[in-house]
Parts: sequence; structure tokens; C-alpha cells
Amino acid sequence: MRTMPIFLELNVKIPENDFVVNGKSSQRFINSSRIVNVRPWYDYGFNTWRAGQTTEFHSHDHIQILQILDGRLEVDWGNGWKSIENSAVHVLPPGFRHRFSAAIGSWQFGIEFTAEADDRGLLDAMKRVFPEPLILAFHFTDSWKEALSEDLSAGHTVKPCAFHALEDWTISLVETRDRDSADPAAARLAGLLKTLTHCSVEISDIASSLGWSRTKAELICNRRFGCGIMKLHEKMRMEEASRLLLNSGMSIGEVAEVCGFADIYGFSRSFTRVVGISPSAFRRKGCG
Repeated sequence: MRTMPIFLELNVKIPENDFVVNGKSSQRFINSSRIVNVRPWYDYGFNTWRAGQTTEFHSHDHIQILQILDGRLEVDWGNGWKSIENSAVHVLPPGFRHRFSAAIGSWQFGIEFTAEADDRGLLDAMKRVFPEPLILAFHFTDSWKEALSEDLSAGHTVKPCAFHALEDWTISLVETRDRDSADPAAARLAGLLKTLTHCSVEISDIASSLGWSRTKAELICNRRFGCGIMKLHEKMRMEEASRLLLNSGMSIGEVAEVCGFADIYGFSRSFTRVVGISPSAFRRKGCG
């Protein structure tokens, strides 16, 4: 008979900080962390970094992961500074000296793994697909955010849904890396499109940037993502818009501008087509 995992709680709250990204005020966040008494996770939490915060070079004997949910963070693991942008994940295997710097501030989700393996083999899988430090695009779903952040803000003991969210997050990250490794061309395409959610694109320009023909670019996109480049890019833009609608204090017009739309009407039509409801209804319901 399978027993429910047991959790130990360490909930540290710091006074709320006004969080500003690129000069725009956002909602207020609380720094929190929680120790989990189930391998392979040691702790997880949501943290705010103010602009200008830095760390010195240091290392860990365990895997450490940070996912940027708003803002940007820079990391240096010995070969120069690299940016961790919105929605990107930074995976740091054990033993790598590294340091962080927050140029504009960030709100991030972080996990620290145990040094000991787990019965499910998740830690071994993480070590297999992430033998070296890496930054990759990885979507943080609203269901994970609800399961993990609601418990933290409420200050209650971690619930079973948080455990399942951690498990799902870890498995999804491993599977994403496996897919990207098996199809590096598609990973390059997706990575480029992720950097262009602030504007419209032309297929010919995307193909040229990757050194491909237009036909090759479309074939790779359809093979990996089951749709054309324009549709994939629109989906990514609406994912970014959804994140901003829920996690920032921007008006709908400001979100439309950040996502590269000339007016709010074009943005609303595109958002409704992809998401199924209007931006205002999405924000009201707080759903994703």
C-alpha cells in the first residue's frame, strides 16, 4: 500500500517588496521557502531579487534550479555572464562554482534537490539530462503555481497537491530536455521564437536567422510542434501575455504593447482566438 509522503515546513517570510521590472510597477511578492522531507527535493520556494543584488562565487553538492517568472537574472558559472530571461530555467548540477547578479530584479521559482537519490529515479534522470549547467525555455503552468504558491502564502503545511506539482514539474523538465536533445533543430527554432514574443515575425526572417530555407523551417516546426511557425509564435506571444495579465500590474493596453501589438483590438482578437476568452475575462477569472 502506497503511503502519502510526509512534509516538514520551514516558512520564512520577509516584508513585502515593491517589485519593478523595466520601470513598470508590478504586484508585491513575499519571499518564502519550504523544506520538503521527500527525496529528491530538499526545498522549494518563490523569491524576489531586487535590482543590484549579487552573490559571490560558490558551489553546492546538490542540483539547484531557478526558473524566472518575471524580470531577468544573470548567472556566471565560469565562462562569463549569461541571462536567464522570463520563463527560462537555469539548471546547475553539483560542484559547479557560480554567481548571480540581478540587473533589473526578478521573481523566481527555485528548487534545491537532495544529494541522495530517490526510489523513483528522478534525481538520476536529472543528472543524466543535465550533466553541465544549462539555461532552457520551460513553461511554468498555472496549475503548478496554484499548487505551490498558494500553500506558501497561506503559511500552512504543504499539501499533497504541492508534492504532485513538484513531481510533475520535475518530470516535465526532464522530458523537455530529452525532446530538445533529440531534436536540436526544433529547440533552436523554439528558442529563437521565445526571444521574439515582443514583436511580430516573418517566416522568411526566422528561416534566414537560423540559416535554413523557408520550407525547411516550416517542416521542422510542423514535425516537432504540429503547427506552422506563425501559429507557434502566436501561441508563445499569448503565453507571455497570459503571464503578464496574471503576474503584473500592467493594463491590458500595456500588455498589448509589450507583446508587440499596434493596438488593443488586434491583441484582444489574437488572445481570444488562442486562449478562448478575452484578456479582460482571463484576468478576472485568474485562470490559465
